[in-house]
Amino acid sequence: MKRFVFLLALGCLIGSSAWAQATLRLEGLVRDAQSGALLTNVEVLVNGGVVQGMSGADGRFSIGPVEPGFYRLELNKSGYASVAVAEALYTFDKNPLLELSMESLAESVGTVSITRSGLQKRSAESPVSSQQLSIREIERNPGGNRDISKIVQSLPGVISVPGFRNDIIIRGGAPAENKFYLDGFEIPIINHFQTQGSTGGPVGLLNVNFIKEVNVYTGAFPIQWATGLSAVMDFQQIDGNREQGKYRFTLGSSDVGLTADGPMGKKASYVFSARQSYLQGLFAALQLPFLPNFNDYQGKLSIDLNSKDRLEVVSVGALDYFRLNEKVNEKVTDPLQYKSNQYILGYLPDYAQWNYTFGVSYSHRSESGVKTRYYLSRSMLSNQTKKYKNNDESLESNKLLDYTSTEEENKFRYERETYWGAWKFLLGASAEFAQYGVNSYAKVVVPQGVLEVNLASALDAWKYGSFARLTRSFSSGALLGFGLRLDGSDYNSSMARLWHQPGLNVSGSYPLSRKWSLNANVGQYFQLPSYTIMGYREQGGGLANRDRIDFIRNRQASAGFRFNPDGETKITLEGFYKQYSQYPFALRDSISLGNLGVDFATVGSEPVSSFGEGRAYGSELLIQRRSQSGLYGLLSYTLAWSSFTDKKGDWVASSWDSRHTLSLVGGKKLKRNWELGAKWRFTTGRPYTPYDVNRSMMISNWDVKSVALLDYSQLNGQRLGSFNQFDLRVDKVWYKSKYSLNLYLDIQNFFNYQFVGPETLIAAQAEDGSLLVDAQDPSRYQAEYLPNTSGNVLPTIGIILDF
Repeated sequence: MKRFVFLLALGCLIGSSAWAQATLRLEGLVRDAQSGALLTNVEVLVNGGVVQGMSGADGRFSIGPVEPGFYRLELNKSGYASVAVAEALYTFDKNPLLELSMESLAESVGTVSITRSGLQKRSAESPVSSQQLSIREIERNPGGNRDISKIVQSLPGVISVPGFRNDIIIRGGAPAENKFYLDGFEIPIINHFQTQGSTGGPVGLLNVNFIKEVNVYTGAFPIQWATGLSAVMDFQQIDGNREQGKYRFTLGSSDVGLTADGPMGKKASYVFSARQSYLQGLFAALQLPFLPNFNDYQGKLSIDLNSKDRLEVVSVGALDYFRLNEKVNEKVTDPLQYKSNQYILGYLPDYAQWNYTFGVSYSHRSESGVKTRYYLSRSMLSNQTKKYKNNDESLESNKLLDYTSTEEENKFRYERETYWGAWKFLLGASAEFAQYGVNSYAKVVVPQGVLEVNLASALDAWKYGSFARLTRSFSSGALLGFGLRLDGSDYNSSMARLWHQPGLNVSGSYPLSRKWSLNANVGQYFQLPSYTIMGYREQGGGLANRDRIDFIRNRQASAGFRFNPDGETKITLEGFYKQYSQYPFALRDSISLGNLGVDFATVGSEPVSSFGEGRAYGSELLIQRRSQSGLYGLLSYTLAWSSFTDKKGDWVASSWDSRHTLSLVGGKKLKRNWELGAKWRFTTGRPYTPYDVNRSMMISNWDVKSVALLDYSQLNGQRLGSFNQFDLRVDKVWYKSKYSLNLYLDIQNFFNYQFVGPETLIAAQAEDGSLLVDAQDPSRYQAEYLPNTSGNVLPTIGIILDF
């Protein structure tokens, strides 16, 4: 706290310097979306207020001078559908020229102007189960630490998980069911230290400085991206400044970063950032048993070849590793802390991971308004994990795990968008060539004992698909959308048949009044199992799962009401139902993989079969407000049930069956550029599987796993307690003509709520850390339980400097 007061004092000193409070102008260029023609007499509204500008004969508008801050623009013109421009932060007078477009309303619709703000806008393809986060809601999210994966947990249908990971669990589905797109490119990795075979991790990879807006689809997926089962997330990035260079320095709770953007000639711009964490030093100072470190970069190059052709290059990547702090107990005197550290050192491996995605896109708009887009990208993931008994590498016999794996994806997608009268038509195709390789030695505990598994596998697989979408907006405000998708893979004969995996998406929206609408969607979606499943081989044999697995299928329906009392508020009430089939089922442990994915262990590298089933259903309430007065807020409540079948075919509550989830987020801009925000999350307990104490304490098993085994005969038979957390954030910003400075204090778990989980079962330790053998049964260790609580007050002091 003293440090924050010092920084505020320093900021005040800077704020009193010779440079005066900055002002700036909001400038832009408006074109016809189909023809590219410049549009005149376009009304420009700022923050939902009165008309403050109008485009001239050259299509340009200029508004100002205005004070720096968050602004959202709205464009209106007779005969065109109104456009709500994503809210953006304008810090000082180096803002790029906004290049905007408006879609002409079809002749059959008539020359009317349909006015919709960002919260009023509905999509014909996804009028339900879709949410949008603005840049203010992202930048200022309390407790979010500018981490996208944490911020989306405030949305309806997303459950909060106690702990330090940010797995995105949506509508009762596993984290592996989510797909992520960055400016149209699929990015398989969005987290540092990401679980292979799933999508979660402890720290987000994407840099918030790049993000313009985030669209989250928990159903009614856009058909060109409909290759997941629970969610599709569309991250839209900013373009670089076309006028002059701009830089942003950030210092947060775990990393330091620098972002640069600016022009490259007259027709191009760039944005690039690099971040370096300082967690290794911080964790060592805090005497924690593991020392993580991560680095990442993100870049975008935009080139306007001419008024109708555009080229973009996008890339993101990371290098992550952590090692064990084997000296952590040298100064520890607390017995419980000593035992906890020894326990963690006993099972955590040394770990290294790197990944990247690199993509190039080309878009063309013809004179007749036909739009064509081409996407070509490559992604790669490399994982290395090693573990030795007692962390002693001097003896080869101590080796417990030596795992090296790579995943490579080369993707191409083509889209063609045109108009058939009042209908908008999208047609496209995709092709993907993937390579997966693994070399692994592991001692594995199975019901029959301990196996030594040597796995060497290489997999080459093609995936291909085609899709079509037809949408229409009616003059009454009604919307209608149809989507069809066919996917296949040469992995096996069943997957190769395109017609065997028909993806469908049918949506509709009907206005009950000017403020009320009824919205619905039904869909069927298919997802390819993970490469860890597809590439698994028995020792010396072929692909063990090839004849046992298929595409995972999800049939879902959602419907609900939407109410917009004004242009600044959105209220939705929705119900949903999801039905899974052909879900991968682990044959060793007899558990559906739909229950896994929130640990650091690799998911799916084992014998599985696609006979699992699942279902999830529930209802969601959302109240979202963005006020021109600077007040914003979001309330979401989810009531949901989720279950998967067990080995007997009986329905069992899934690991994500959290039932009640409530989230409240709000903020208010105050005088003198102060801003206050708060967030409260509450969720009832999820099911968990109790320990198998007898098997866990067998010396042969513990010496291999060093963690307790679960009793899957009681799969998810017990429940955790409820969880809640209150986060607080205070921002102070100084806007000057040559720079802006943002200091913030973010306090997670402000009220120091302690979440109490089931006690951790360990092999009992002597004072020197050695394990105690059961005197009654020399084949077993003595059992001991450690308290399992989480939740500390985590204050973060951050600096954001734009110059």
